[in-house]
Amino acid sequence: MLIDKGIGLSFFEELLQLSGQYTDYIKLGFGTTVLYPYDLLKKKIELAKNANVILYPGGTLYEIAAHQGVLKEYFDYIQKLGFDHIEISDGTIDLPYRIRRKTIKEALERGFTVITECGKKAAGSHFEVKDLERTLYSDLECGASYVIVEGRESGENVGIFNAKGLIDKEFLLDIETKIPNDIRKFLIWEAPQKKQQIELIQFWGRNVNIGNVQCEDSYNLECLRRGLRFDTFPLNRSQAIMQID
Repeated sequence: MLIDKGIGLSFFEELLQLSGQYTDYIKLGFGTTVLYPYDLLKKKIELAKNANVILYPGGTLYEIAAHQGVLKEYFDYIQKLGFDHIEISDGTIDLPYRIRRKTIKEALERGFTVITECGKKAAGSHFEVKDLERTLYSDLECGASYVIVEGRESGENVGIFNAKGLIDKEFLLDIETKIPNDIRKFLIWEAPQKKQQIELIQFWGRNVNIGNVQCEDSYNLECLRRGLRFDTFPLNRSQAIMQID
């Protein structure tokens, strides 16, 4: 999942041409969705659909709508724009499980595919494995497609990262023990930094779901996945990576 923090239409189109085949999702970061000129945003959505890439608004915008009590209007607005995916999160607001589950089901009834997020955004906010486990199972049971593990844009001092952006390896080991792979595969790990992406690939394998990747880093990540960089070369050196006629 790439994060679009406000790139222009030409850059966006070129990004899809170059990286569309390696990209499943592009998130419009923060609340940027409401800042775009209407026609330009419609064009972005159209370009993404034509490239078979899912473009969707970030969860912060949902949280603002929930906080202001205008959730129906928010659903109407993004549906009119042409979005068919929505992110439901509680990184800033308090969202009881009862309300979270109800909102997921309401979004599904409106025809949206739902992606959720687990974790708070405030610096120093970390969670235990049992919290992620509960949220993951609950959200998937309600119909969510994926659950994002909060890592923010910085990847530092939040979620599974310490103040230096290092991953809590014990957390990963605990996840591996307590959550089976057929459920774990529905997690998307926000990991904006190269060292974090390397570690997740080395731990979970080349197909691990990684989010909050900078648009200009899309090829960097794909090279890491394929063993086309020094950092992950040993992982895939026995596999064919190219064919020459």
